[in-house]
Amino acid sequence: MDKKEALLVWEHEFGSLEYAYDITGRKIKRDDYMVANQVGWVVAYMRPLSQGGKIDDGNTIILHHHTAYEKGDNYPIFTVDCVEYSIQYDESDDFYYIEKTNHRVDEI
Repeated sequence: MDKKEALLVWEHEFGSLEYAYDITGRKIKRDDYMVANQVGWVVAYMRPLSQGGKIDDGNTIILHHHTAYEKGDNYPIFTVDCVEYSIQYDESDDFYYIEKTNHRVDEI
């Protein structure tokens, strides 16, 4: 996805904000799309394409680049910073969303 398309996703999610936070609370900056720094971000697929996910708005999410790396292709459960998340699908409206579970995965 090029930066112009990514910024349309940003505008849909965050409007004209210069800074926002991804689902894990990591700060991201609008101008730092695909930049591997403290506020860089990417557009990711909640259900990975390799696991049957579609290329559409109902399957995209903006994630800090570290969050996207930690999530990887994990579906429907993934862990970021020892916190477990669950990807859910709303069949009636055809979109995915993510919920934090009550499980904490402590590192050994």
